[in-house]
Amino acid sequence: MNKTFGYARASTVAQNLDTQLDILAKAGCDHIFQDKIMGMSLQRPALDEMLDLLREGDMVLVARFFRLGRSRDHVIHLVNLFYQRGIHFKALDLGIDTTTPAGKFMLSIFASPAEYDRESILEKTRARQQLAAAQGRHIGRPKGLDTENLAKVKKALDKGLSVAETVNLTGMSLSSVKRYRKHLQAVMG
Repeated sequence: MNKTFGYARASTVAQNLDTQLDILAKAGCDHIFQDKIMGMSLQRPALDEMLDLLREGDMVLVARFFRLGRSRDHVIHLVNLFYQRGIHFKALDLGIDTTTPAGKFMLSIFASPAEYDRESILEKTRARQQLAAAQGRHIGRPKGLDTENLAKVKKALDKGLSVAETVNLTGMSLSSVKRYRKHLQAVMG
């Protein structure tokens, strides 16, 4: 049997959720999840719990559209995730309802600026990389492997240290240690 889940979020500990909770209760939610999150924190335990429980055909309701996520892009990502999983979405403040053609159209309008932003950032990044290359510079992760770092990771690998222990010991980033270990394991076969 399909369920209706409500989600309410406050941006500060002092902010009150009562209005959102009242709206969601009156809308007939089977279960309401609530988070009180500071700033742009990525930790949303109630949202994560709700996402784990959602099944195809379920409905997610929010009292206010932008209470669903931490930014416009995050909201669009979540709504797209719902769509891919066959989960319906309603934002009661804007009348968005993905079970209707008008609701789907409204979401595409919200998604357009996010897509434009992503394309614009990619275009600027490519232009900076081309300019740097023309000037003989490199932007991004250093090319190749640093022999000193490679030796550090090899020594740690030989001692049987974990990736985390190697990071702590060498001060290198997690991604670098993993990259060096992968290279060493491929070479050592």
